[in-house]
Amino acid sequence: MDMESEADLFESANQKRSKRDAQISPWWLLGLSGAVAGVYFLVYWNWAAMPIALRRADELTHPDRFIAEVAKQHLFEMSNVGPRVAGSYANEIVTVQFLLRVIDEIAAEANPAAHRVEVEVQRAYGDMYLDYEKYPQTSVYQGIQNVVARIVPAQGSEPDNYLMLSSHFDSVPQSPGAGDDGTMSVIMLEVMRQLTQSKRSYEHGLVFVFNGCEENTLQGSHAFVAHHRWFAKVRTFINMDVAANGGRDIMFQAGPKYSFLMEYYRDHVPHPYCTAVAEELFQADLVPSETDYLIYSTVGNIPGMDFAHSTWGYLYHTAYDAYDTIPNTTLQHTGDNVLALAKALANAPELYDIREHEGSKAVFFDFLNWFLVYYPLWASIILNVGLVVVALCAIGLSVWMMARSTSLTVGQLLLQGLTSMGVVLLSLIVGIGLSLALALILNAVDSTMSWFTQTWLIFGLYVCPFLIATCTGPLLYMHFVKNDHLSLHARVLLLLHATCVLYALILVVLTAMSIRSGYLFTMAILFYTVTTLVNVSIKYAPFAWLYVHLAGQIAPIAYFSSVSLTAFATFIPMQGRGNAGANPELLIALFAVLVGLLVAGFLTPLVALARKAYLYVALVAVFFVVSIIVMVTSAGFPFRAHTSPQRFYIYHCTREFYHQNGTLRRLEGGYYVHPQDRYTGDLIRELAVKSDLSAVPLGDECNKELYCGIPFYQNTQHGQRENGLWIQGNPFTLPEAIDLQLVDSQRDPELNLTTFFFTAKGTDHMSFYVSPVEGVKLVGWSFSKTIPRSGLAWNGQEVHFVNFVHGIDDRPHEFYLTVHGTASKAAEAGWSFYLNIVAQYMHHEQYRASEFQQFVDQFPDYAHVVAYPAHLVSRIY
Repeated sequence: MDMESEADLFESANQKRSKRDAQISPWWLLGLSGAVAGVYFLVYWNWAAMPIALRRADELTHPDRFIAEVAKQHLFEMSNVGPRVAGSYANEIVTVQFLLRVIDEIAAEANPAAHRVEVEVQRAYGDMYLDYEKYPQTSVYQGIQNVVARIVPAQGSEPDNYLMLSSHFDSVPQSPGAGDDGTMSVIMLEVMRQLTQSKRSYEHGLVFVFNGCEENTLQGSHAFVAHHRWFAKVRTFINMDVAANGGRDIMFQAGPKYSFLMEYYRDHVPHPYCTAVAEELFQADLVPSETDYLIYSTVGNIPGMDFAHSTWGYLYHTAYDAYDTIPNTTLQHTGDNVLALAKALANAPELYDIREHEGSKAVFFDFLNWFLVYYPLWASIILNVGLVVVALCAIGLSVWMMARSTSLTVGQLLLQGLTSMGVVLLSLIVGIGLSLALALILNAVDSTMSWFTQTWLIFGLYVCPFLIATCTGPLLYMHFVKNDHLSLHARVLLLLHATCVLYALILVVLTAMSIRSGYLFTMAILFYTVTTLVNVSIKYAPFAWLYVHLAGQIAPIAYFSSVSLTAFATFIPMQGRGNAGANPELLIALFAVLVGLLVAGFLTPLVALARKAYLYVALVAVFFVVSIIVMVTSAGFPFRAHTSPQRFYIYHCTREFYHQNGTLRRLEGGYYVHPQDRYTGDLIRELAVKSDLSAVPLGDECNKELYCGIPFYQNTQHGQRENGLWIQGNPFTLPEAIDLQLVDSQRDPELNLTTFFFTAKGTDHMSFYVSPVEGVKLVGWSFSKTIPRSGLAWNGQEVHFVNFVHGIDDRPHEFYLTVHGTASKAAEAGWSFYLNIVAQYMHHEQYRASEFQQFVDQFPDYAHVVAYPAHLVSRIY
């Protein structure tokens, strides 16, 4: 080994060269920062790039390809009917007839020698149970509709195995639903058309489920799983949903435990975009929604894949989710992927006996949308442990070379390495602490979400403090702790080794916890280990080692930039429709420091190599200060009209409360404002004052009345009661007011049981709250076979919640309740339970009272207001 070249790097500065000669120019740091920024923008360009959208004229030259123009024309017709709320005429009649007509046209154009297309409308009745932690609910549906079609061979017997493709055609109130989920519905139609024109039939059948009631607790998918005969032969599925307008489709859930699905995705999908990180974040409930994947995989007990558009979802569930916001390129991207995957799975031999292919969960991710990396969880354990061992050996070899070139022993160098690890760890702790502390401060002073539209502020507010700390730590260490036995480069190298060891410890912990997202650290350690081995082979040639190290960082920086784009583009818009009582800054700050750690972890120690490095730190600090200044100006206001609106949900309520003897004890009206973000209350109070009204918290009302006496659409909305606002108003009369009738009651004195029989007539979205008084227990009802556990108690009483939707069948709902026991409080003698019934008039804008419309009209142009009447009747039996 050439000891001279080793000495050039490792020996002390006063022995070989001056410290100034060993340092690099501060311009070098600016160049390095510019290079990282350049990689980021190149990745962004690649991330935003989409395939060319094909037109009808391209069909002759591109046979068997998805044609985006066809799908876009269907989307125009589908979204042009306006909101498609379950139970509405637009959903149950117009959209169902549209789907049937288009599928009939597809069937007529199908290759008659190979395929036969069958279609029918499923009208379903049933119930399901959703076991949410604090607010479990029984979901009941009456006459909801799914449009289901299948492709089977034109000749021979019916297949025994099917691939299912699923989307939903209903929308939320006051949204045309072009994105959610019109986009996926029309993609499915065009995929069906292309599949039926192939010359050969498929090994397996294909089922297409257009479900008409997803937005209300996934009832449409449950109806198909529980009540349709075709589901019994479904072996796997592709579910398709939308939480954004445009962009790439991300495959964010797969399996579970059927990793062969990832092999088909890897081998056949032309535009891969997926990551196990997204799957784990979604399943950790960090995303405030669910998809039909939940029903198919848990209730249906079959494996599948979940696709979604999720980036920059500012317009999701708003009136701006319109036809003109969906690019043709998005349709082409998703159509290409789904069509290729459907063709492959329709001929997959694994579907003949899919249970034989059950395995473990998988680690999966695409690399810059170029190719897919996939391996089973058990393989990741071997990979991670093996990589940590190799990385430590490479670092050990480097330290041994260092010891040979200096007067220090290996033990002394290891001690230096431990000190370096302490410096790196302390710097990271301070950096993370600064960012999180700022998040808490901004929340405390009500200056949150400035990055909601100006997303670059995230870098200034949260990444910059992290960089300042992780750059300053090594600088201070070098300045105050002298070492006459090691050169500056050697000391920086020890800091880099210490960073790698910390990453290795993190990876070991994540691996032990079976957290597949640990592959992010696998990638960081892998490339650092490779460059370490290369540098060992070139004997750490002076300065050359530095460029080898930087070259090895290009790929991980590019990948981590892609991950950061996906994370921020997904989670930033979600903060405008989340928990108004939570701190939105914390989640964004955590993402920011994680990105900073992964991107800059092997770069920030290099700052110590530069002359006047404090100037670089000062430059980062200036950017931080500029970000603070922008944040407090009007540019830092979170919301913008039409592009990043603020959301409001307002119910014009009529509330009727009755005594046990049936006499009215309280009748009142008003507006309930359900909070969506930290700024909801500020604007509402301002508008209330302008209208000579008062917006107040619910306060004691939640103790006086069952679940605050508010007509909550879902019982989960009760969780936001401390942030909700009530504006006193006038009651009003609704044409379809709740008509609750006690038909009969039967008592069994021996068993101390009483059964009450009711009929309830109202609108298509209703809710039932049943709360037995103390001493009485609900032991039976007609809503489901068993009585589920209670949700959050009210004044010590159990509360059972039923969410009810009717589709095309609007007959009065008949139900019964059976209770056991007698009231234990003297004041409640003869009482059995409270029964609250809620009616939500989601698609009945014609029922808006004039004063309610005047109040809604006051909102600024950046506000998207979902406003409709609601009726609550509270009785005691």
